[in-house]
Amino acid sequence: MNHPASVLVVTYAEIALKRKNRPVFQLRLLNNMRRALAGEPIAGINHVESRYLVWLDDPGRAEICAQKLERVFGIRWLSPAVSIPKSAVGPQLAAVQAVAVDLARRDVGDARTFKVETRRSDRGFPFDSQQINRLVGDAVGAVLGLPAKMTRPDFTVNVLVLRERLLVFTAKRAGASGLPSGTGGRVCCLLSGGIDSPVAAWLLMRRGCRPTLIHFYSGRTYREADAGKIVDLARVLAGWSPVPLTLWLVPVVPYEARALDHVSDAYDMLMFRRFMVKAAATIAHRENCLALVTGDSLGQVASQTLHNLAAIAPDVGLPIFRPLIGMDKEQTTVISKQIGAFPVSIRPYRDCCSIRSPRPVLNARPDVLCELSAAMDLPGAVRDSLAAAARLVVGPGGILKEIDRAGPVAPGA
Repeated sequence: MNHPASVLVVTYAEIALKRKNRPVFQLRLLNNMRRALAGEPIAGINHVESRYLVWLDDPGRAEICAQKLERVFGIRWLSPAVSIPKSAVGPQLAAVQAVAVDLARRDVGDARTFKVETRRSDRGFPFDSQQINRLVGDAVGAVLGLPAKMTRPDFTVNVLVLRERLLVFTAKRAGASGLPSGTGGRVCCLLSGGIDSPVAAWLLMRRGCRPTLIHFYSGRTYREADAGKIVDLARVLAGWSPVPLTLWLVPVVPYEARALDHVSDAYDMLMFRRFMVKAAATIAHRENCLALVTGDSLGQVASQTLHNLAAIAPDVGLPIFRPLIGMDKEQTTVISKQIGAFPVSIRPYRDCCSIRSPRPVLNARPDVLCELSAAMDLPGAVRDSLAAAARLVVGPGGILKEIDRAGPVAPGA
């Protein structure tokens, strides 16, 4: 078989449900695709009937380009396709039949039934969709020895009839789906060293949000804290983003110094989580983020009971998204492996939450946490922590830019 794939057929799904603002989502998806394919031999990208066609100057790069597009949110399916000029089609679609047969032989696997599905954007083509389905299907069925089945077949040969050429493809690769990055606004994601929080951040990215990542570390400086694992988790998430991500590294020493004489062991974990949320809300205002994102799962640990989640941050003033709230660890782990975060998440790391008291109260009241906040001067702890925080700009390859100190925080922040 010598039929190289010179075009990638990229299909979106959810964007098609949009109405008047559909062009905004389409343009964002197109721009994100172009960023993902920067440096690749792309002859052009055009839009045909709820799909994009990515034309390749070098068919040998089809696999690499497909792998890059698999990480672009908004794409549901993508397929490497063989392009056949109409001048080479022949009176009985002989060229199309030959390509379809070769692709079917390669990709049929253990399928027991098949069908041919044709879509025409050129209504002037001398064969209608049913005629193409029959002619190509007869050729494929004769070679494979499989019966055709019009509903729920095991295998499908696709034919697209364009103005100047026909496209034939069989392989269908799943994309990341969701909405294009940049269409959902900015969010601040609390990032621990575990499995849950990177998955929570990724799920919001899949809904079109652009995350600012925040990690709280023990130690005087983040270099002493050995934050390489956190940077690597940020790198994993940056691999799903069209632009580099900002990672804040915030020390917890100011909280610990103030809490020592005012917060008992029973309330230490909850007050620490309150400190993190309040600090994250301050960063969110700086970064123009509209919500916070955490990896909480209801009842997974004692600090994540419904009462405690409600008591920690009643006065934050921003929505707190918890996309894992109804998931168990097994479900979260599946996603962690799919997005490439799991091998990093299970590396040893002394997360600051792991050194808190393991037996928090189960039914904390908001008024009690507010009283403790005033007694220990929680706003002061937030200001001091953020004044000593570092900001990194992280891409898939590592740290692109480092700002050692975030600068002073305005009083009352």
